[in-house]
Amino acid sequence: MSHLRSSVYLITASQDAEYTVVPAKSDNTITPRWVTDTITQDQTNWHDKPVSSYTTSLHIDLNWGDTSDSLRLKVYSPSKQLIGTFYDSADGAIDGRINIEIRNSNGIEIGTWYYEVYGDSVTGTEDYYI
Repeated sequence: MSHLRSSVYLITASQDAEYTVVPAKSDNTITPRWVTDTITQDQTNWHDKPVSSYTTSLHIDLNWGDTSDSLRLKVYSPSKQLIGTFYDSADGAIDGRINIEIRNSNGIEIGTWYYEVYGDSVTGTEDYYI
């Protein structure tokens, strides 16, 4: 069972875009897999996700499930602003998963969001999905 602490980050991406990053509510179910991939030590993989209609939140679930390995996630808005750098504990649990929600009450920027997954401390090859 995962325990979430109240980790909330307020990120100002530009003068008129403030994003709040919070742990996504987890009920230990698997979210639909968007992309599966593998990564090794010091390797960087890029993924993108189009946001084509108005929404106030963006759910990101990077799951590798192996706490002996560590992945890092950087999230960039369509205007190439770094929203944040996240590690396994970003969602309040160390469980081989970064499960977060990016919110903006004025709306998430429409366009292509970019996710940089980095093999921070990986033995061999690690499978993951995002």
